[in-house]
Amino acid sequence: MARTRRGMAKRLTIEILVMVALGLLVGLLGPFGTFAAPPAQRMLSWVIWLLAGYALFRPTNIVAGWLCEATGLPHFAGKLLALVVASVPLTLIVTMMVTRLPFAEVLRWRGFWTMYLYIVVIAVVASVVMASVFGRTVPAAAMSERAPSPLPAPAPPTLPLPPGFGPVLALKGEDHYVRVIGAVREELVLMRMRDAIERLGEADGLRIHRSWWVARDAVVAVRRDGRTAIITLTGNHEAPVARDMMPQLRAAGWL
Repeated sequence: MARTRRGMAKRLTIEILVMVALGLLVGLLGPFGTFAAPPAQRMLSWVIWLLAGYALFRPTNIVAGWLCEATGLPHFAGKLLALVVASVPLTLIVTMMVTRLPFAEVLRWRGFWTMYLYIVVIAVVASVVMASVFGRTVPAAAMSERAPSPLPAPAPPTLPLPPGFGPVLALKGEDHYVRVIGAVREELVLMRMRDAIERLGEADGLRIHRSWWVARDAVVAVRRDGRTAIITLTGNHEAPVARDMMPQLRAAGWL
């Protein structure tokens, strides 16, 4: 858990630094009518606005991820939904700072929705920059873990779990992390879901959802929920089954 907290703290630090750097760059360019302000003032303003947007977008993005997991929406749709929702309060904050209007007047300001579109554009740019940063960071870490060993017959890579963790019952994807569920404990590892499944080797199980892999021995019950199914696991965990995975579960005899 200490390693997980260090990994999360490192990620948050990187994200905040990226927002500060992007705010300085955008402030230097002075888009959307902000170039008239002195350079230092507009750079500081853009840094504050982007950090405020990050503080709003981060939790909204997590909630959107939960929504995608529960409903089966594509991941990009959840990102877009979080961006659209979080941009509304951020527009209120930025507009009040720029126009110095009271809250009630801001909502009636004629340029409010134009400002909203500007902020959506900046939020999209920030999301693309963040995705490019972590899209390179995570694979690089995975490649370093798979560096060739000097031993003539290196063992295949395994999940970085503490000694005595026991058999893996399920894997659950959570943003850039994977929650490894065991019989008596759980661990978060910084890894893509696909890589975590590969490290299980020949374990008997199936990927039943974009965010779930389940071991056959962990399945306690399977119940239908409309056109999909819900799998109950050892320890009372429940995992949704994606519709496109239903034929594979039937072929494997799980249904």
